[in-house]
Amino acid sequence: MSGMRQSREKERVMHKWLFLVFVLILSIVATLGHGEEKVGILVDAECGAQIAGDAEKTSAHTVSCALASREAGYGIISEGEFLQFDDFGNKQAVLLLKATEGKSSPKVRVEGHFKEDSVIVSAIETVE
Repeated sequence: MSGMRQSREKERVMHKWLFLVFVLILSIVATLGHGEEKVGILVDAECGAQIAGDAEKTSAHTVSCALASREAGYGIISEGEFLQFDDFGNKQAVLLLKATEGKSSPKVRVEGHFKEDSVIVSAIETVE
């Protein structure tokens, strides 16, 4: 009987460990799948670093300026900082700017993984 009891106890312990490993893996996957979000003004990189600390110049930035400076890439000015987009973010920014009605650069919500002065973009959308 003692051998059977030990076997069942080992099995219970193993099931607990498997459950804990499963929960750990799920939490890691969930963390990697969702980045941070920031809201800011979509601007070209050429202007972004120059106007980042100036709220008046940031709000006056235009869509036509951003599209004219396409080669420099894009990013957002959020909380007085310019954050440069990756290649995917640059492509999404061009599409969003072309669809923008109005002259001013749009306010956007960016989801991704933010580093010191850049972002690996997973999604961009306009906000009011």
